Amino acid sequence: MENSSFFTRNKAYIFTLVGLSIVGFIFVKFMMIMDWEYLFKYTIHVISGGSLDGVITPPDSTYKAMVNTAFGPNYEAIAPEIIRASNERQEYIWWVFVAEIAIFCVMYTISGRKAAVITRPNDEVEVFSLFHRAIIWLNVIIVITLVITGFNITWSLRSEGGFIPFILRGTHEMTGLIWFPVWLLMSIIAFKDIKLLSKNSLLAKIILPGKYKPMKRIIFIVFVLMGAGLLTSGSIIWYLRPDAYTNAHFIQFKRALLYVHFGSSVLIMFFLMDFVYSALVAVKGNLKGLITGKYPKEYLEQLAPDILVEIENRKGKMA
Repeated sequence: MENSSFFTRNKAYIFTLVGLSIVGFIFVKFMMIMDWEYLFKYTIHVISGGSLDGVITPPDSTYKAMVNTAFGPNYEAIAPEIIRASNERQEYIWWVFVAEIAIFCVMYTISGRKAAVITRPNDEVEVFSLFHRAIIWLNVIIVITLVITGFNITWSLRSEGGFIPFILRGTHEMTGLIWFPVWLLMSIIAFKDIKLLSKNSLLAKIILPGKYKPMKRIIFIVFVLMGAGLLTSGSIIWYLRPDAYTNAHFIQFKRALLYVHFGSSVLIMFFLMDFVYSALVAVKGNLKGLITGKYPKEYLEQLAPDILVEIENRKGKMA
């Protein structure tokens, strides 16, 4: 009898949550300079009151009210000594990415590489249209560009100044703007869990076939949520232009957004590495399929039967 306990059905989500909690605790406790209690209070203050002043406790004197108005609250609340915070982040944060890569390599060394036995290579089925392939590869290229140029900003003390770092920073911002429609389209075509969308004839054609297994569903959810976090925080940071009257408030707000931006990038990077590996390396023949859009029917029968079933169902509806 098949074990259908809660743990068995949801172990992918449970292990992911436990792993992220452990890595997140180490990241927050030992590698980030932040008064986290204040950050949460500040976030609630901004959402509930709509004010960016960062003044959580009302001033108890006229002098403090004047200081808050002129300079904003104590800047040490979100990042004590921003230069020190920047230096320490550049010294230690890279260990987070080292840990991500190490976990990733161990996972797939254990899993190994899958391959299908193909006896009829010419009996092919189209899985990805030209539109699908364009969005998938654009997303890959843009994310790689964002990672490289983003690292240039995070480790700016190591890259130092000059023309190339200047160009890379500008490239990061412009690429982020270009990524928005690509991220949105990728989110739509990968929305496999909402089959109600298939009732729309246009959406039925562009949504990728098949069903999500738990780990792939996690990757999709992280891509959508963290991508939204990156795009929202990045666009606001890019848009804000402080002046003599708003500088104090905006500095506090932008610092909070920087933590959102960097935290989202840490999460999305690991799961995108997982996706790229599983799509390009972990299954023999997958890379060719992503380029041509076609796979041998035997390949789908052995490794992705749900995709083959849905493609045949779609053809049956059109007939």
